[in-house]
Amino acid sequence: MKKVAILIGAMLMLAAQAALAQAPTPPDTTAKPAQTPPPVVAPPVTPPPTPAPTPAPAAPAPRQASASKPEVYRFGSISGSWLKPQGDFKDGAGDGWAITLEGFQFINPTKKIAIGSQVGYQAFGEKFGVSVSNFPVDALLKIYPKPGTGKADLYLTGGLGFNYTKVDYGNYSNSDYNFGTQAGVGVELHTNGPASLLVDATYHWIFASPDLNFIALRGGLVVPMTR
Repeated sequence: MKKVAILIGAMLMLAAQAALAQAPTPPDTTAKPAQTPPPVVAPPVTPPPTPAPTPAPAAPAPRQASASKPEVYRFGSISGSWLKPQGDFKDGAGDGWAITLEGFQFINPTKKIAIGSQVGYQAFGEKFGVSVSNFPVDALLKIYPKPGTGKADLYLTGGLGFNYTKVDYGNYSNSDYNFGTQAGVGVELHTNGPASLLVDATYHWIFASPDLNFIALRGGLVVPMTR
């Protein structure tokens, strides 16, 4: 009987230990320090790209021929002039007028230099019953310092040739051939069409006896001829 009691006691102790092992563990109520979140770092700021430098404006280019308007190097002109005698010539002749036909051709693609010829008729006002007329034939050289940079082209002109000069005095008439030369400056004004206007002032020397020198103020029309 005593052994039975010991065995029952041992079984009760084992059952108590098993119950303690299966009991839930009480929650940990110990206060823990609050965790500080990591600092927020702002994303790096990328500077804007440096703008490219503004290109300088290009210089105006000379006039170029379009597909429908081929480049022209030969021109002709017709013009009228007012003539003003100079020196001793003004004592024997009054103001006059002239009509001139001219043709010229550029000798380089930049259109800076042109050569040509000029013919015309010049008549001076009668003074003391004397009238003078002249038929010039000149070779020309024209220089355009800056062609095609705008609506107006400045040019320098010069020429030399022969003059058939006729002097009438009542029933008396005298004619002769005289060497002559000329030099002047002018401007060619371009229009929206193919033709241009010209205005120039030229000094003429006719080496007669006495000399027949005069200034011609001219205005006219320039038209393209052929390519």
